[in-house]
Order: sequence, then C-alpha cells, then structure tokens
Amino acid sequence: MDFTLNSEQAMLRDSARRYLAQEAGAGWHGYAELGWLAIAAPEDAGGLGGSVADLAVLAEEMGRALSPDPFIDGAVLATRLVDRLMAGDARTALLCEMIAGSRRLAPALYEPGSRYQLVPRLTAERDGGTYRLSGTKLLVMGGSGADDLLVTAALGGGVGLFLVGREQAGVDCRDYRTVDGRDCADFRFDVAVAADNLLSPDAFDVIEDALDEARLCLCADMLGGMDNAIEMTAEYLKTRSQFGQKLANFQALQHSVADLFIDADSVRSSVLRAISAFGRGRAERRKAISGCWVNTFETAKRVTGMAVHLHGAIGFTTEYRVGHYLRRAIVSERRFGDVETHLARYMED
Repeated sequence: MDFTLNSEQAMLRDSARRYLAQEAGAGWHGYAELGWLAIAAPEDAGGLGGSVADLAVLAEEMGRALSPDPFIDGAVLATRLVDRLMAGDARTALLCEMIAGSRRLAPALYEPGSRYQLVPRLTAERDGGTYRLSGTKLLVMGGSGADDLLVTAALGGGVGLFLVGREQAGVDCRDYRTVDGRDCADFRFDVAVAADNLLSPDAFDVIEDALDEARLCLCADMLGGMDNAIEMTAEYLKTRSQFGQKLANFQALQHSVADLFIDADSVRSSVLRAISAFGRGRAERRKAISGCWVNTFETAKRVTGMAVHLHGAIGFTTEYRVGHYLRRAIVSERRFGDVETHLARYMED
C-alpha cells in the first residue's frame, strides 16, 4: 500500500497548516468556508466523500495547531452517524446544514460508571408518538455550543440513537472546560422527543464503526501535537544557553531529542497501519485501532512530558505552548476509551 500523500491530501495539509498557524480557533463557520466540514459527508448530500486518510491529514494539522474546536466529534463522528443512520430528504437536509456550518451536532455517548461501554443506562420509553428519555451523559465534547445532540438510549434490548435539541425543555446542561482548555458539557435528560427523532433502534455496530474513525483521527491529532512539541524542543535547545554554551551541544540532550523523534515515528507507523486496516474486516480493523490507540497515547504522554522537562521551568507555565500538548494528550486519552480499555479490546480476539 502506498502511504505517501496524494496531491489533494498534500494541498490540504499545507493549506491547513498555514491557516491554523494564524487562527487555531478558527470557528465552525471558518471550517465550513474552507470545505473541511464537507470531507466526511457523502457526495450525494453535497459533501466531498472523503476517506479516513483524508480526515487524518486534517486532524494531524489540528493537533499540531492545538485547535480547540470539536472537529472530530462534530465533523467526523456526528457526520458519519447521520449519514449511515438517517435516510431520505431528512438525511440530506441535515447533512447540508452540517456542511454549511449552520447546525452543529455533538454525540453524547458515555455515562457515569460506564467505563466507555456503549450499552447505555439512559432509557427511552415509548409514549404514543414520542419517546421519553431519562438519564445522564458525561464528557460531551463541544456540547456547550452544539445545536443538537446525538444521544444513545436503551431501547428494546438494543442501543437506540436519538436526535435531541440541546435547548429543548427537559435537557439540563452543565458547561465546563477541560484542563487543556476545550469546551465540554454534561447533560441530564428528562425529555420527550418525537418518534421521528429516533435515527435507529439498533445503532450499536454503526456507532462502533464511526467511533473507530474518530479514534484514528484522534491518534493523528496526537501525532501532529507530538511533532510540533519535538520541533519546539529542538529549537529551544539551540537557543538556550547553560554553562557558557548552547544546550543543544550537550550530547545527552541530543540523544534525548533523537529518542523523541524515534518514538513519534513509531506512532506514525501505527496510524498508517490503522488506516490500511479500514479496507479489511471489522475484527482486524478493531485490533489495529486499539493497538494504535495504546501506542499513541503511551507515547504521546511520554514524548510531550519529556518536551516539557527539556524546556525546564518555562515548560510548566500555562503561557508557554509546549505544556499544552501534554495537557491535550492527558485529556484526549480518555475521549473514546483509555489505554486499559483498548488493551482489553485488543486482546479480545
């Protein structure tokens, strides 16, 4: 398999790097104008029909720039779910609004005590032409600024997925920021939603498939962050002096930076292997994604932590950029399953 970027992917990478270097928090409408929100959407709904490799290219640049916007949740995971679970004019209309940036969705999948399991405790009870949803969802990235939520609920022995308005009566939201500065929210539901808002009564497999794409993109995000943290560290050692000479002249520090490059390169290999697994069976893809996740986040915490260490005291300050890569790695590991969860999934088959 050829792992080099094609011409379109190379242009996407270069343009994204230039744009995000100037406006890391460009905002949803800025992404819509650039066409980034259309990458995951199918062509029959006005999208670009992009592959997971295309999405990974953009995610890597967002990680490099420390973009705070919930691109992976709102433009990858949510778009894939709507595309695969809705049908007809309603699907096309919603996807068009998402591509235009006029309507942003946030998946609400995880619950207290669930340990990343997708089988929900939140219940959906049918009452005539409506369903009453009762329960709680945690750690909804981008939930505070979303227009609608994609909410999983226990439904007749399956996992149902509902479209719920964030401002709807009976939806209580608690907004907060994670330690890496991104918007997040917890929700409590005691709300009636129309039966038409049920996207699927048995969405488990589709959610898992879409989550694997989101996980791959998050690993690419980490890769971009590691690369930039290493570049910052190497440049810092060239300019900082101790004992009358540049830090980069000390062999021990040279070896430390070289080790960081080797570690980051192992993550790139894992990401590329996971991308190739999307053309194979579900079991092989799941194993490749979980293996990539474990390698990525164990490495990301080590690499970004060492980058902070090599900067000395300035690396620990919130004003200096390098420490934010470590904070992003710590938070991101717990987005779609931590290392322990993915080790267990890797060993299942």
